[in-house]
Amino acid sequence: KSIDRLLVTCESSGIKPLLVLNKTDLDRSDDFKKWSDCYKNIGYTVYETSIVTAAGISELKAGLNGNVNLLWGQSGVGKSSLLNMMYPGLNLRVGEVSSYSSKGKHTTVTSLLQKTGSDTFVIDTPGIREIDPYGIREEDLGHYFAEFVPFLEHCRFNTCTHRHEPGCYVRRAVDDNKILKERYQSYLILLRTIEEDMNF
Repeated sequence: KSIDRLLVTCESSGIKPLLVLNKTDLDRSDDFKKWSDCYKNIGYTVYETSIVTAAGISELKAGLNGNVNLLWGQSGVGKSSLLNMMYPGLNLRVGEVSSYSSKGKHTTVTSLLQKTGSDTFVIDTPGIREIDPYGIREEDLGHYFAEFVPFLEHCRFNTCTHRHEPGCYVRRAVDDNKILKERYQSYLILLRTIEEDMNF
């Protein structure tokens, strides 16, 4: 999943991520709650927001206060709309999701640091399609999946990739439902990407 790629990029770069699940008003069956709970249980801060209902907006604004913040995500997820609601003076351009492709149109075309308070800054970014972390060795990837960390030191091999090695405690934790299977599958997909990009 794109969100896991972003989290690995943040973790490997020493950046504190805040997850925002926006447009929650569109999810009539509240399926987003499963993912919100998943990432909260791992230890991430998650905001459930909606421009339509104003849910979570004040909490998100408080979470951004006192920091330099970069909003990062796919086109059409509402980054600029969220910023406009929290900081009306920004008056950022917003677009619509394409009725043809159901994907966001690139309304934001440049990244610009904006001061929104005495010690608070925001950067709205153009939407991204995909991101791959760079420079991570396959045996180190597990260190950037926070819920893997308690099990890593118990693996038989210190170079364990948690894919096929005997004595792997991460795989055992997946089998014991201590690690969400979807997150482990995301890890395996990212591991394959890292292997393809290896050049050292």
